[in-house]
Amino acid sequence: MQPAQPLLLLDGDHVVLHDGRIVRVLGNLDSSTHFLGYNVYSPASDGDRLYRGRRYLKNFLEDTRLPDDVLDTYELIDRDEIFEHHDPLRVAPELHATLDGTVWARLHDELAGLFGHEAVGIFGSALLGMHLNAEGKVRKDVDYLIHGDLATTVPALADHLPHIRRKLGFTTITPERQHRQQRRYSTVFRNPHNSLAAIIARRWAGLQLSRDIVTTIRFRDPTHLLSFDVATTPTSELDEETITGIVTHAPYTATFPPTFTVTTNSGEVEISVFWWKFATPVRKGDAITARGSVLPSSRKHQFIRITHFDLHYLNIHETTPGEPL
Repeated sequence: MQPAQPLLLLDGDHVVLHDGRIVRVLGNLDSSTHFLGYNVYSPASDGDRLYRGRRYLKNFLEDTRLPDDVLDTYELIDRDEIFEHHDPLRVAPELHATLDGTVWARLHDELAGLFGHEAVGIFGSALLGMHLNAEGKVRKDVDYLIHGDLATTVPALADHLPHIRRKLGFTTITPERQHRQQRRYSTVFRNPHNSLAAIIARRWAGLQLSRDIVTTIRFRDPTHLLSFDVATTPTSELDEETITGIVTHAPYTATFPPTFTVTTNSGEVEISVFWWKFATPVRKGDAITARGSVLPSSRKHQFIRITHFDLHYLNIHETTPGEPL
């Protein structure tokens, strides 16, 4: 008898643990026994969300705890703690009927027409069926995820998204919304060298429907693995370094963790930003300065991880209107 294959856990999946907590899977951790997770929803008697008859509250761990390091908000979780597994691709067809007649159903259809139904997933609250209010209407927005090779999916969406926005009545993220987001982010990302305005402006996959309703299309590539040591080594055990250079390779900024290559005077440096709120934070051609933790690397070039809210930063000091790649 063949041994059972380990459960395939990928970035954007959500799991319910035996203790009732609902956790988002972060990255494609290269482990058959554990995964990296973020506790999105917790059981609470005063919760405003319902899941299987139980009340839940959404967590905003960085904003409420103001930890020193984002790793303090992530958990390395044993797979044996999983009670239920929710895959964005598998759930999307089941939930589509709850979106009939809404712009979110039309957005799904546009994305499916571009990438195929099998490559478009629903994640966030809708993945758990928590996206509807008491009247059965969509509470706010619906989040979508594109599954596949980033070298193909990222440029395809970048090319077609302006047409999708115009057709469905979305806009790009407005300056007013960006400014509001910058004010919120400044309390969490506390190093003054962070180029928050420029980073937020690079969220090219965002769609805005109204002042308060915004969604960002996410991507995952199952071949983009997150190594165990990169995900779990404490920042306190690592040295810090600051580098300056030009972004020369950026397709993996569209997934978690956003990762890109910088060419410096002394060679290439690979940078991973573990702040999940930073979607597509740089573009090819950007001149940047970054400070982070140096991790041991089997690669020919240096590897830097950005996690610490006070010590680390990403500064964009020259820009080009280049492609997301």
